[in-house]
Amino acid sequence: MDRSLIRKKGIIIQDRLFLLVLVLIISLYGCAPKIIPSLNQPGSIDKESNIITRTKDNITISVQTEEWHYPPYSLVDYFTPFLFLIRNDTDHKISLKYKDFILFDERGNQFEAIDPEKVEYIMASIELYGAQYPDILFRVEESKPPYTYGVEVPAYLRKPFSNISLLALPEVTIYPHSQVRGFVYFRKAVTYGKTLRLKVEINGIEEDFIFEIKR
Repeated sequence: MDRSLIRKKGIIIQDRLFLLVLVLIISLYGCAPKIIPSLNQPGSIDKESNIITRTKDNITISVQTEEWHYPPYSLVDYFTPFLFLIRNDTDHKISLKYKDFILFDERGNQFEAIDPEKVEYIMASIELYGAQYPDILFRVEESKPPYTYGVEVPAYLRKPFSNISLLALPEVTIYPHSQVRGFVYFRKAVTYGKTLRLKVEINGIEEDFIFEIKR
């Protein structure tokens, strides 16, 4: 058989395999669970942008899902980020702390908000060692991250993850008639069930936001 013909057939097979793999990857990403605000709850809901907004005692809280479109893109494989816009239209200052945000799944599993710097360390550690180490996602409360295994994360690896802190909701005092915006990060919480409940406590106001998990 002509070698050129064999070579052409080999190229065709490789191209077909490449297309098959590409289709499989697209299918997997297309089937990834999506978190959307439940329509059966108080507040203004923008279904197209996945935003729910509530105002109480002149404090407005908006929560948006499916909005992480920044490097590292793999963040959503390990964390559940919520984008917040919090506006203070009172005549006094209010304070934001990450402890004011708690996420629950249907089984009662509780997820605390994680400091953005710890999220950066975790993502950098996964980049260095892979996700096979069981303590990478389970020791985020440690003051000195054990997931670096005593190795300082190189600067060239930290830079790609700086978006995590830069885009995070800051722990700040919000002055009257001012607002802040940013992401709050939780451990990935879409493994079980069909709904999530996000509890927010700010300035004595307590609100529960309900989200559906679409698979």
